[in-house]
Amino acid sequence: MKTLLIYHTNKAAVRAMCEATAAEDVDVLELRPRYKKRPVIDSVADMYRAFMGRGIRLAPLDIDFAKYDGIVMVDSLRAMSPSAECNEFLYRCDLGGRDISCIVSNRMRWFGRAGRLLRKRIRLAGGTCRGITYLAETDLSKQTMPATAFELVKE
Repeated sequence: MKTLLIYHTNKAAVRAMCEATAAEDVDVLELRPRYKKRPVIDSVADMYRAFMGRGIRLAPLDIDFAKYDGIVMVDSLRAMSPSAECNEFLYRCDLGGRDISCIVSNRMRWFGRAGRLLRKRIRLAGGTCRGITYLAETDLSKQTMPATAFELVKE
């Protein structure tokens, strides 16, 4: 059983959690913008894109979903919406009826409409959202950080 973990975050603790899952049976893919970002201007633009449901140009992706039995998506919210990188990934790919488990992280404990929007965008990409686990980034510390992202995904 091979699993693909797809993530986008700007937080070191979430990135470390995702990268810690890399193993023989788990492939990890980070969604990165195609162009280098300018800190202030692009962060404001990314919040607007996320809120409006728009994407951002990603680095080229070559994914063969047929070789994966499971897919886990980890995304940090922007303006209480899935990030522009996550939106672009879901617009570009055809999930072909695959089940996706999601972990949504945010600085605060309030997640707003993010779950509903993420489920809708996964459905429009041809997949099914199996479940969403919400993770407040403020709860992540060295003492409480799970060993892998898979410990957070609902069974």
